[in-house]
Amino acid sequence: MFCKFLFPRQNFSSLYPKRNFHIDYLQDIQIISNDYYSSLKHIYESFSTHKIKISDIQTMKLNRTNNDQKLILKLTFEKPDTSRFNRLFSDLQNGQEIVLTNQNSKIPVVPWYPRNQNDLKSLGLLMIVDEENNQDHPQFTDEQYRKRREEIAKISQEHIFGQTIPNIDYTEQEEATWKKIYLVLREKGKSLLSQRYLKNLQKIENALGFKYKIPQLSEIDAYLQAETGFRIKATHGILSQREFLNALAHRVFCCTQYIRHHKYPEYSPEPDLIHEVLGHVPLFADKEIADLSQEIGIISCGAEQKDIKRLGTLYWSTLEFGACKENGQIKGYGAGIASSTGELDNFPIANYEKFDPFLHADRQYPTQIVQPTYLYSEDFDEVIQELIMFGKSLQKPFGLYYDFVEKELKATKIIKTHLQNP
Repeated sequence: MFCKFLFPRQNFSSLYPKRNFHIDYLQDIQIISNDYYSSLKHIYESFSTHKIKISDIQTMKLNRTNNDQKLILKLTFEKPDTSRFNRLFSDLQNGQEIVLTNQNSKIPVVPWYPRNQNDLKSLGLLMIVDEENNQDHPQFTDEQYRKRREEIAKISQEHIFGQTIPNIDYTEQEEATWKKIYLVLREKGKSLLSQRYLKNLQKIENALGFKYKIPQLSEIDAYLQAETGFRIKATHGILSQREFLNALAHRVFCCTQYIRHHKYPEYSPEPDLIHEVLGHVPLFADKEIADLSQEIGIISCGAEQKDIKRLGTLYWSTLEFGACKENGQIKGYGAGIASSTGELDNFPIANYEKFDPFLHADRQYPTQIVQPTYLYSEDFDEVIQELIMFGKSLQKPFGLYYDFVEKELKATKIIKTHLQNP
């Protein structure tokens, strides 16, 4: 994916100062203490002696064994002058602590990722992508359609995550397009799609009544939050793979609001609301698939670009065009299958291959034609376990987990981040 900065790094740092990230005017120290008597008192007194004010403290990890207990703390403070810092460092080391700083070469440098809900407000602002779609399609050549699409996209782009998603006043033509293709896709998918997908879709239809009208993202957002804790961020169009996948780590789905071209409702060369609602939303309403989505997202955070590409391929092979066995038959569950008449027509006659993330992560796939081969798993739990194993193989220099209480991603060690891959 091609991306570039929209503002300099120093400005970004001042706008979004985060505890897990390296900020120029802040200093971090990570202390590994054996928890001897008065160890915390010694640490605090060292800072007080040198008149260095602590701005943040995190307990990173607490290991307990029969013979040992180690308390790992991360302390953040405004940078003092070099001499004061050196005296502080010496005092801390004179205790029984192991001290690491963000000036230490042991601290890993990884690509930036959104750590908490405040960071999610920057989605769609940090990176832009070159879209590799069918530029001859009317969605790109019809000036009237394009004007309307950009009008809706602008509204979506202005949405700030955490605030109410703005409603769209859809036209009669857009409503007619929705009704026409919705009924066609619904009928075609009855015998081809997973019962889990179909049951979730039926449940959403009953709750929101969008079988005959275009739903508003605010309604879907409220529904998903109640079902699985997933939330919606309105977006103007295609994001970079990194931003899209990183958002999933927070159980956030970046979703468009415009509708595909009325003359060709069977297919859209870019994600539109029909693809999002008929394809992805029923999956995010399923607890197990929501967990799978978040697992892919967590693996993507801090990953190098080559691994982001591999994870994007695995996302394509599962949540976009994945299949699974159901009562001995292979059924589709991917969003790309459920939202395209071409894929639904192709699915029964295509090739099938057992999903293996280690084998398929580097495989090329077509984006503008139907899939020649669909990858299937025995069940969803198998997919989750295989992706977890794949994630562990990526050699990321730090651990990462999602704290559902504080609603943020927490790293197991101090890291520095950069907005552009070296």
